[in-house]
Amino acid sequence: MSKNVMECPKLGPEHIENLFEEAYLGLRKFYLMEFSLKYNIYELLEEPKTFEQLKIWFEEQGFKPNDNLLLNLLDALVQFGLINRYNRSHNSAETYYETSEIANIYLNPKSEFSGIDSVSPLLTYKGRAKKWINLEDTFMGKEPKLKEKSFFSEAVRRMVTDCRSRKLKATIDYLSQFEEVKNAKSILDVAGGHGLYGIALSYLNEDSKCKIFDLPKVCEETEKYIEEYGSDRVTTAPGDYYKGTIVETLDDSNSKGYDLVFTSHSPGCKSIEVIDKIYDAMAPNGVFVNKQIFSEGIGDEYKLRQSFENIDWNMFSFSSLGKEGASNTFKNDLTLDGYISYMKEKGFELLDIYSFDERRSVKNEVSYKCNPKIMNNQMGSYIIVTKKIR
Repeated sequence: MSKNVMECPKLGPEHIENLFEEAYLGLRKFYLMEFSLKYNIYELLEEPKTFEQLKIWFEEQGFKPNDNLLLNLLDALVQFGLINRYNRSHNSAETYYETSEIANIYLNPKSEFSGIDSVSPLLTYKGRAKKWINLEDTFMGKEPKLKEKSFFSEAVRRMVTDCRSRKLKATIDYLSQFEEVKNAKSILDVAGGHGLYGIALSYLNEDSKCKIFDLPKVCEETEKYIEEYGSDRVTTAPGDYYKGTIVETLDDSNSKGYDLVFTSHSPGCKSIEVIDKIYDAMAPNGVFVNKQIFSEGIGDEYKLRQSFENIDWNMFSFSSLGKEGASNTFKNDLTLDGYISYMKEKGFELLDIYSFDERRSVKNEVSYKCNPKIMNNQMGSYIIVTKKIR
C-alpha cells in the first residue's frame, strides 16, 4: 500500500528545531565573544575608528580580506551593546565604531575592573566549553582531577574582578544596616581568599581589626591584596578549617572571641563540622554572616540552567574533597532549611535571610526560592545573618 503524502505526525518538529536553533545561536555568541577578547577589539576601539581603518587592522591580523564578514561581525557586537556605531555628521557616509561604556569597563584590559587575563571569570567559560566538546571523554571517566590548593589559589584571582564589580559594595551596603556589624571590633573573614570583604568590613569601624583566614598558599595571594587595598588593621591567619581549629587564630586582643565572622561562598562553611569550629571562636552576641550558594533555592524558572551548572560541576573532581551532585556542594553540606535549623539548634538567633539574587529579605516568606531577572553563575546566593545568643 502506497504512503499518503499528506499524512503528518501528531506533533510538529518546532520544539526540536527551536532547541537546535537556540543552541547554535548560543554557540555563535560564545565564540564571537571569545574572538573579540582574543583579538583585543575593545582596546582597539577605545578610540573611534572608521570601517576603512578596521579593514586594514583585519588584514594585519593575517585574515583574508572580506568586507561583508567584517561588517556583520561588527554589527553583531553592536547588537550585543559592546560597541557603538555612528556617523559624525548628517551629510557624512563614513561610519565610526567605538567601544561602548560597559565594554570599556569590563572588557578593555586597561580597565582595573576588566581582569581580562588567564584567570578572568569571562575566559573560564572557554575551559568549560572544551569539556563539552569532549563530552565522551568525561563520560568515560577521563574528567580532570584538580588539586584543591591550586584550584582555590587560582579562584582567588578569578573572583577579585567579579567581587569588585559591585558585588562587594552591594554586600557591605546591606550589612551596614546591622549595628552589630558596624560596631564589631574583632573580625574574621573565614576562607577569605582575596580578603576584600574583610578589608571592606574593617572600613565600617576605624577601631576594628580583621584577620583573613585561609590556606597558607592562598594567604600568599591575600597579602598582595591587603597591600593594595588594605590597611595595617588587616592581617592574614593561615590555616585549614578541616585539619585544625579556628580558635587558634585568637590572640590577646580578642581572647573572648570574634565580634563578627564573615564568609563568602566557601562550601565548607555549610557543614556542621566547620560551623561548630566557627561557633567556638565567636564572642557572646557575636554575629556570623554566611554568604552561600544554596542551589535548591533557585526557582523553577531556572531549573534548566541549574541542570547544566550541575553537569559542569560533575565534569571534574578534587583529589581529596568529596563533592555532591548539585553545583557548589560538597559532602556533608547542609541544605538551606537544614542550615537554618542547625544554626538555631546550635544557639544562634536568625537575624535575616537575604536573597542576593533579588536584593531583598526572604526571612518572613513562606518559600525562600527566588527567580532573579538576570541569570548568573552564582544563582541561589543568600546572605544569612545570625547572632550567637548562647
